Amino acid sequence: MNVQSKAWTSEAVQVLQDAYRAVDPAMTDETFAQDVLRVAPRTLYNWRKRPQATLRQDMQGVLSRALADAPQAVIERFREMRPALAAGSAAPEAGHSLTVYPSGLDVAVTILQNLAEPSADSVVYRPEGLAATVLDWLTSAVGQAVVSADGSRVTSANVQQVRTMITAIDTIERRAGGAECRATARRYLHDVALPMLQKEIEAQSRSELFSAVAELCEVVGWMYYDAGHHGMGQAYFTQALRLAREVGDVALSAYLMTSITHQALHVGQAASALRVAKAAQNVAESAGSPQVLVEADLLVARSHAALGAVGDATSALHRAERSYEQIDAVAPRAWEPQWDEIMFASHAGTCWNDLGNTTEARRHLTQVWEGSRDRPRRRIYSAAELGIAAAREGELELACHYGAEIVALTGHVDSIRAHRHLERLAVKLKPFITTNAVRDFYDQSGLNLEGAGK
Repeated sequence: MNVQSKAWTSEAVQVLQDAYRAVDPAMTDETFAQDVLRVAPRTLYNWRKRPQATLRQDMQGVLSRALADAPQAVIERFREMRPALAAGSAAPEAGHSLTVYPSGLDVAVTILQNLAEPSADSVVYRPEGLAATVLDWLTSAVGQAVVSADGSRVTSANVQQVRTMITAIDTIERRAGGAECRATARRYLHDVALPMLQKEIEAQSRSELFSAVAELCEVVGWMYYDAGHHGMGQAYFTQALRLAREVGDVALSAYLMTSITHQALHVGQAASALRVAKAAQNVAESAGSPQVLVEADLLVARSHAALGAVGDATSALHRAERSYEQIDAVAPRAWEPQWDEIMFASHAGTCWNDLGNTTEARRHLTQVWEGSRDRPRRRIYSAAELGIAAAREGELELACHYGAEIVALTGHVDSIRAHRHLERLAVKLKPFITTNAVRDFYDQSGLNLEGAGK
């Protein structure tokens, strides 16, 4: 099949990659470069620096063959996205509108649409995609999207409606979460918010709309993460990052990187979490967002602690303390973390716990426990960390007391993540199963003695 009619540019290669990603969202830069184009990944990254450059003659044939050998679904998607380069793609007739997206936005919208399908629930978490996600953000250009008109127009009032819905959903989710709240948020994203990106948008509202939809994606991503659907959570976080990048919202991009880091730490990917947290740190600093910088600093500290790097973790904690002192200097945006001593203490206490300093861990985490009576999931988390600290000190009855508190609280929240915290404490107590306190804890909690820790 002859599928080339014009010369390949670096930009056209990016469109081909996005066509592949539209069909296979899990495809990384490395896989596309090495397995599809048969070039080194650094070659692909170098091309991105000069998007309008026409590639040398020997690569023209390579790229044409790569397109000709692509799956039919990829070829069709490429024709939709790059009609001038694909044979048989006629220009739109006069009077007919054509939706044209920059490549990054096009693939983001496509992947988000695919996530609305029932089969999307089987998406798996891909640790290898963490570095590629951040690299994609760092190397991609801010797009200049032109979207088709469908007779309606998105205004600032529509954007405000999205933000109002985000606030309502986020408030309910933070209190209890659950499948119904998640389903509501997902429907609103796919049925109301996402289609707005494909309408005519007031020029002054475009950036705010994209940022708002990115924020909503992030909230939905946290819901799936909390429910233990880590592949879906990662997918929503990643596409939120693409949407924020599309309009150059650097501060929001840094914040989304911290969400990706949170999840990576939760699933035990500390080394990858550290790389993403450092990127968030740099981006937040360049954006002048002290609220996001505090979180990035703390996540760098927690990543170092999880890796056992005591000196690096301690230094990062000190940096976080300095950043925390600056948060009042800049008024936060609606989505930025609303920092207080309890939030800071939760991160710091976890870091000290991972480093084995139970004295400092308890000092911080007790503050979280006592100050989170209206936040059951945060209270569950602090109870688990305090129980782990007590178990490490041999105070088994106190550890089991915190375990019993978690059991009581989990009945009021629908959260796989909360149950995971109970299991983490149970793992620490399992070596002491011959004691009455621990055995009673296992009996009351309904935990499986054989399965704990697996």
